[in-house]
Amino acid sequence: MQKLYNEEILKHAKTPQFTSKVKKVAATGHAVNQFCGDEVDVELSFSEGVINDVYINSKGCSINIASSSLMAGEIKNLDPKQAATLIDNYKSFMNRETLESKYKTNIGSLKVMESVKAFPIRIKCAVLGTQAIEDAVSRLHI
Repeated sequence: MQKLYNEEILKHAKTPQFTSKVKKVAATGHAVNQFCGDEVDVELSFSEGVINDVYINSKGCSINIASSSLMAGEIKNLDPKQAATLIDNYKSFMNRETLESKYKTNIGSLKVMESVKAFPIRIKCAVLGTQAIEDAVSRLHI
């Protein structure tokens, strides 16, 4: 049986990144997993055309916390269009049975979430933070 948790997932679950509130909030996002009650709140700071700071408050399982932390790190310093592309690539990567190389190469550190794909019920956990970030990115007034 394949392992759900790898070392990198456990590291981010125990010590998530981007847990300090941003100073100047440009947009917020929220997502809830109605099935289990996990939730994620996001704040984005935006300056000079890029997302320059991210705050993530993930409540729930280790997969949710780790994937939220990883996605926050990946969108920092991207412009909203680049962030939206990354989000789409990650969601496609998580929801496809085949591992298309174009998705694996365009999601950066989020590749470590691949182990979750062997547990379809947990894919919602792995994209919850992404949904909250997507919500916030869509609210950025550029």
